[in-house]
Amino acid sequence: MTLKMEERLWITATYLAREAGMDYSVPCAVVVRDLVRAGTRNMVREQRTSEHDFEEADANLSKLVHKMVEENRLFPNTRASLPGPVLIREAAFVKAKEICPLWPFA
Repeated sequence: MTLKMEERLWITATYLAREAGMDYSVPCAVVVRDLVRAGTRNMVREQRTSEHDFEEADANLSKLVHKMVEENRLFPNTRASLPGPVLIREAAFVKAKEICPLWPFA
């Protein structure tokens, strides 16, 4: 069950980034994936794995990803001359984490 929840949340994180015309840099993807993994473990540990709990986690992850996109837009685009999406970098993740605690990603 944990793996399924983790995968569903990761799909949310990647979808929202792509919807904004962005993708994660490799190091940032690892950090976001680790955050999602830790969040799902928190959900299981707290025995909060109902659909309602998942929806709350999904909504909070969405807030965090939207904040990452917003913060990333403030940084210069170092890939402007390269094809492909703008990459969300770790600095945007760090800045976006300032809105935490967001359950279960505190």
